Amino acid sequence: MNEVKYLGKDMALVAEFNSLQDKSSSKWEDEKYSNVRKTIKDHYLKEQDYTCCFCKQRIVVKSNRAWDVEHIIPKSTHPAFMFEPKNLCASCPDCNNEKRYKGILDRENRVRFPVVSTAYKIVHPHFDKYEEHLTVLVEGKLYEWKTTKGKLTYRIYGLDRFMEDAGRDTSAESGSKVQRLMKSALVSSSNYESIEKELLEELIFKYSSIIGDGESINAIKKLRK
Repeated sequence: MNEVKYLGKDMALVAEFNSLQDKSSSKWEDEKYSNVRKTIKDHYLKEQDYTCCFCKQRIVVKSNRAWDVEHIIPKSTHPAFMFEPKNLCASCPDCNNEKRYKGILDRENRVRFPVVSTAYKIVHPHFDKYEEHLTVLVEGKLYEWKTTKGKLTYRIYGLDRFMEDAGRDTSAESGSKVQRLMKSALVSSSNYESIEKELLEELIFKYSSIIGDGESINAIKKLRK
């Protein structure tokens, strides 16, 4: 993914911020940086084709207020990286709100911005290939993780939100397997992941017409390994 380039006044403002001794995350909301924020969001929305880096939902709207600028390393913990181009992307509000200030670095005390994939616990949109770590089965609903990075991205950005959807599913028959698994997940933290896999399998069956029969079978085979 191509990073945002700061030009003219934007470049001067970012350079001014980077020269400050006291770099506070609260400065992000300063009116003086409003055009810088717009430059960042406009760039990444176009670069990402209006697709969230984490849940891969494509949301094309005229107003970019439906999108958030995501500070991959949270600005609350590392304000010095606030305008670092490779620390920025566009994300949907659901993913941004789920992640918030969770730590995503191998070492949270880093003072220099890390430019290698291995420094990150999550799939980094600038340094990693998403499809090597996660498979999107149904956008916004079902995801399959393949690697440790994929699993942590899945957890940190709340891609297990299908659990909530299943819990709210009024179409599920009373006493169905989906309902029984949801009840088990609520009371059994020790077996949560195994229950989650079973529930995901059930939902893959449910959405097989969207996923495709072949892809559904392959996904279920992987889950059963």
